[in-house]
Amino acid sequence: MKTIFKVIRFFLIFFWGLFLYSCQKEKVLQAEAGLARVNVINAVVTGGNAKVNVSAKKINWSSIRDNQALGGSTLNKMFIVPTDQSTVFQVVPLSDTTNMWYNQVAQLSEGKVYTWYLSGTPTDLKTVFQEESNFPDYVIRDAGKPTPSADSIVNIRFVNLSSSGPKLDINILNNTALEANDLGYQQFTDFKTYPARTGMNTITFQIRNSADNSLVATYTFSASSYRFKSVAVVVMGVYNTPGLSALDNFRIVVVPYQ
Repeated sequence: MKTIFKVIRFFLIFFWGLFLYSCQKEKVLQAEAGLARVNVINAVVTGGNAKVNVSAKKINWSSIRDNQALGGSTLNKMFIVPTDQSTVFQVVPLSDTTNMWYNQVAQLSEGKVYTWYLSGTPTDLKTVFQEESNFPDYVIRDAGKPTPSADSIVNIRFVNLSSSGPKLDINILNNTALEANDLGYQQFTDFKTYPARTGMNTITFQIRNSADNSLVATYTFSASSYRFKSVAVVVMGVYNTPGLSALDNFRIVVVPYQ
């Protein structure tokens, strides 16, 4: 009987050691092949939708379906890429995938969040690549418990990607305090937390010309649609120029991060 117990004890110790080793090995592999996230925002005008590749390798553009191209009402995509090798950044227009708008390689850091802003026109493409140093923590909720109303928030950043527009001041309706001040082309604010409690379904922002304080646009943000999320409110398009399509005209859109 003692022999049987010794055998059982041996196998229990053996399998427990094997389990610990496999867990440690998994952690090492995860550390070696970490991940980064890249949110691509396409605000290029007069070029139509674009196919974007952010990955560890160059791709065949036919592998991206046409309805996955960025532009129009779908301006962004969050890419998750490994950081144990270089990342390829490529952009081509949907109308002609042989015409490369952008083609570069970069090394990203494990666990980081990045934003890649695309703006301008196809013949004068502008890019800004930002490593997010103060990205808001994710709001983790217990699915089995109701979320207190006081905890309902949304994180908002303002971005100016209108190359022909003025510098912008942004305030909340009936509030003189500025949410963004003298925001120029390709500039953006830090994320700021706004309440999104029950009964506060919308926030109305006034966008003004910094030079003369004239009202450029009024935008009503649906806070209830983005509770517990981080978003960018992006000003884009060609300013004060008639005759363009609605998608190329001056407009304001919300781009989610999560």
